[in-house]
Amino acid sequence: MDDTTTNLKGLQKDELIERAQKLLKTKYPDFVYDVKDYDITAWANTEKVVVMFRRIIRFTPLDKKDENLDYDFEVDLAHQRISPFDTWGMKRFYMPTKDEQKKIDFVINSFGMPRLGFNNSIVEDSAMYKIHIDNEVAFGHYFIDKITGEECMGSIEGSYAPMPEDIPELIDSDPLVEIKE
Repeated sequence: MDDTTTNLKGLQKDELIERAQKLLKTKYPDFVYDVKDYDITAWANTEKVVVMFRRIIRFTPLDKKDENLDYDFEVDLAHQRISPFDTWGMKRFYMPTKDEQKKIDFVINSFGMPRLGFNNSIVEDSAMYKIHIDNEVAFGHYFIDKITGEECMGSIEGSYAPMPEDIPELIDSDPLVEIKE
């Protein structure tokens, strides 16, 4: 298997994802994840080819509210690296327990998540779930009761003001470009 950047860039997105999954299984055989929980994309520039796994719904349990959890990971195929696992290990990487997955499913069913095109996060509180949805142009903050699933405390929705036009744009000379096929 030739994993030079040039050879990898010639592969289809599905082939890159398959190679990333094989590398994950080889380096971290005990790591179990459900691909349905992730938005998986492939990216490349002249230095690397990366497959990114971005968690679609991020859940913060009540007992981990003060922790800095990791939800996403990326596989650099050219350099055979998996971030953040190779650097920080898997201690901060969040994987829901069965009980936490039931809570996530409850919010999904009660609130109609995920909202496509948005970052979706749920923060557990003692009496409610705080739901945060945002993207580059809009946001929403919602609160639902942990028992009934009914919205409580109202909601906050809005859009972001456009960026000022007089700020100079920083240009990346070698940006990652998404591989769509």
